Amino acid sequence: MMTEWKVLAQGALDAVKAARAEILTIMKRVYEVQYKNDHSPVTEADMASQAILIEKLHQVDPSIPVVSEELQTIDYETRLTWPRLWMVDPLDGTKEFVRGNGEFTINVALIENHQAVIGVIDWPVGDITYMAIKNEGAYRLEKTGSIRLHSHSFSNPANVVISRSHRQSEIDWVRRSQIAIRSIDYVGSALKFCRIAEGRDDVYPRLTPNMEWDSAAGHILVAEAGGQVVDFLGHPLQYNKPDLHNEGFVAVGDWAAWREYFVRQGTFSK
Repeated sequence: MMTEWKVLAQGALDAVKAARAEILTIMKRVYEVQYKNDHSPVTEADMASQAILIEKLHQVDPSIPVVSEELQTIDYETRLTWPRLWMVDPLDGTKEFVRGNGEFTINVALIENHQAVIGVIDWPVGDITYMAIKNEGAYRLEKTGSIRLHSHSFSNPANVVISRSHRQSEIDWVRRSQIAIRSIDYVGSALKFCRIAEGRDDVYPRLTPNMEWDSAAGHILVAEAGGQVVDFLGHPLQYNKPDLHNEGFVAVGDWAAWREYFVRQGTFSK
């Protein structure tokens, strides 16, 4: 299984590199922006990246289905029969892409038994890719080589990271938890998970509902670096659920210590 995961992970790496090239090409010219029913933006870069990822992932193993943000959702009864699937966000942080600040990523995760076992997060503008394989560690891949990632041990006061597009409620949640705040970083897309995995930040709360493709790749990256991504009952997130939603989560760099702290304080809730 480990050897197969490595082959699939390499295929995912190749897929995101191809999608990266197309996104960066589109970014340099005028492109169309449309808005979905929830008022979130979608661009031709999202759609082009998705098409490339699906094509490349099918070439790696045509038996593995793809669930992606811009694809029509497959019914749960059908998905239940899948032993594994790719969970894809072809352009995470479309708002940041449109704003031109570069804080967007391409996220690909392999889901088996409701868990993420491979995660790839590509940061096109930074020319950096993050990758994790279950029981094999988390890595940052650059032109100069790869660096194994280790998340930060429990820290109080804590370095907190939240979305540029999100709100005071996350900061209020940290304060209610009686964790002192050393710093707050505002970052777009799945790069927040990367900062936790790298040990640059300690905690990333997301209080609002979100989709599984928002968290899957980041989840395995953080877990393999030494942390965890949990719901507000303290349970690690599960994937390929009926509605593909998360009700919210907290990503932490040192789950054992954070869990002990939250249980002791009795504050691990929204």
